[in-house]
Amino acid sequence: MLNTRTNCETYLITEYFKDYPQKFISELAKYGEDDISEILEDLPLETISNIIFRLPLRLAGESLVRLPDLKFKRIYSLLDPVRSSRILLEVSSDHLEKKIALLSPSERKDLKELESYPDDTAGALMDISLEICRSTDFVVDVINKLRTNKANSREIFVTDSENMLVGYLPVQDLLYANDESEIEKIMHKSPPSVNVLSPKDEVIEVFETFKTTMLPVTHIDGTLLGGIKYTSLIEEVQNQALSSMASLRGASPSEKALSPPLFSVGKRLPWLLINLLTAFIASAVVGFFENTISQVTALAILLPVVAGQSGNTGAQAMAVTMRGLALREVRVRQWVIILFKELRVGFVNGVIIAVVTGLAVYFWSNSLPLGAVMTVAMTCSMIIASISGAAIPVILTSLGKDPAQSSSVILTTVTDVMGFLSFLGLATLFISLLTNAA
Repeated sequence: MLNTRTNCETYLITEYFKDYPQKFISELAKYGEDDISEILEDLPLETISNIIFRLPLRLAGESLVRLPDLKFKRIYSLLDPVRSSRILLEVSSDHLEKKIALLSPSERKDLKELESYPDDTAGALMDISLEICRSTDFVVDVINKLRTNKANSREIFVTDSENMLVGYLPVQDLLYANDESEIEKIMHKSPPSVNVLSPKDEVIEVFETFKTTMLPVTHIDGTLLGGIKYTSLIEEVQNQALSSMASLRGASPSEKALSPPLFSVGKRLPWLLINLLTAFIASAVVGFFENTISQVTALAILLPVVAGQSGNTGAQAMAVTMRGLALREVRVRQWVIILFKELRVGFVNGVIIAVVTGLAVYFWSNSLPLGAVMTVAMTCSMIIASISGAAIPVILTSLGKDPAQSSSVILTTVTDVMGFLSFLGLATLFISLLTNAA
């Protein structure tokens, strides 16, 4: 009888969340972490992950780590990697260390990377102890929460059901409002904010423009992560100025515009030599098909077209992937999703560009076989280039290397070699048709 009742309750909770997610989260957020985890424990995994995603970060993290170990691991893997890592970073309970040990090596690596943001960014200055409420909360509930927390903040930041920053509210406005009013009706919309990876100069500029004492910091998707106090910013700027004065006579760790010539040579020459080696590799591929090119000289004229187009395709994919990794929109363990997306993009772009190129080659050479070879080769080379442009930064990042330093050299080699191989290989395969058409 107990199991039947439990199953019935579970079903009702699940359906209530599906029908009224915002109201459900608002009611659930009034409970403590232990109570929330107990409510979530028997729900379907997908429902739990959706609820965890919508809860405020700290409450989501504390509730998540209180789930049984197996359920914790499954829920964590279902959540977006960046989101799941941010949730755990909000946890301060004793449950955290034990739960982190359950994660896979790649998940632990992601979590460690997100613990510290690059220097001179908003994330490095951020404080996660903010006073936050939901737009659907009532004034009386927020006031009671402030009393319980003994808060001394001048402003409260407002988020929606998905933790997106939607407004802010001065405490004095809250005190004068009707107790039964919803926060959404009295809050100020579109508060000034900065991205977690915004440079320090931008943070200073926003502070000077809006004259605020606390600046909210958001993830790239708009999720509220923390805030920067004006006093903390001033202290950081002063410390940096003192540090810069102390290190004026020290050697620069990287090349600057006015670095000594020999220093710049030492930084640049190794990569130039590597690039030279890769150029010889590409030339060797072309040399392997010397006999084919001697029979159809038009192939030599068209080689730069194949190499150039595949190179641009790979560069686009590489730029998007590197930006995603740098901004932490994606993690290395999402490589399957990243590569499959680039496969589809490369295929669609490849087919369109290849058809246009094939028609141009046909009208230029009056050779249908040559146009067909160009079409197929261009499609193949652009698909390979698109996948390679995404794969190379992911591989280098997983190996602990800086993708910005060597990705372009590796990508150039891959796109040139594969472009030449696909074009000249197909031409060799159908050499009889090409020579007859000529």
